[in-house]
Amino acid sequence: MAAFVAAITAAGKSTRMGGFPKPLLTFDGRRFVERLVGTYAGLGIDPVVVLGHEASEVRARADLSEAVVRENPDYESGMLSSVHVAVEYAAERGADGVFLNPVDCPLTPDAVIETLAAAATDDDGDVLVPSADGGRGHPPLFRSDTFDALREAPIDRGARAVVRSDDTDTRTVDVDDERILADVDTPAEYWDLVKHYEPV
Repeated sequence: MAAFVAAITAAGKSTRMGGFPKPLLTFDGRRFVERLVGTYAGLGIDPVVVLGHEASEVRARADLSEAVVRENPDYESGMLSSVHVAVEYAAERGADGVFLNPVDCPLTPDAVIETLAAAATDDDGDVLVPSADGGRGHPPLFRSDTFDALREAPIDRGARAVVRSDDTDTRTVDVDDERILADVDTPAEYWDLVKHYEPV
């Protein structure tokens, strides 16, 4: 049976949120980072939370007891540097792949994770990206064959460089759940999420 790691990247400065750490935003009484850790851990997938900006505050205020926590000293260079931290952890664990779940995409449904994991077992694709309503969302699943490409991708282009590379077999997986498109970067987007989505 394939073994996966969930990379919950939570190291950024949250500049567009006015500096409030996005891992500590709440939905339905739980912090974003706690929701994601609980989701993956509940499915038997090993979550690694990568912290950077305000790492000590996030550690102090969020329950991360079900996750491995790694800090990214180079977080200011961009999210790909946090992906590197997570990939190294996944490689240490001998994982078959990594779900890449930014903390500002907090509503990842169990069924989507299970669908992607099943597709990775049956599919030869390098990267599996969930799709709903004609749009690609999170979390993409990067199989272990892509780890070197993630390590070598241009830091300014991020993981998208691997997803869009001609050398990568990227496939979309229809999941018919618009929650994969929920992405919170600004206060307005946060309040839209709170108003639009029912607690789950």
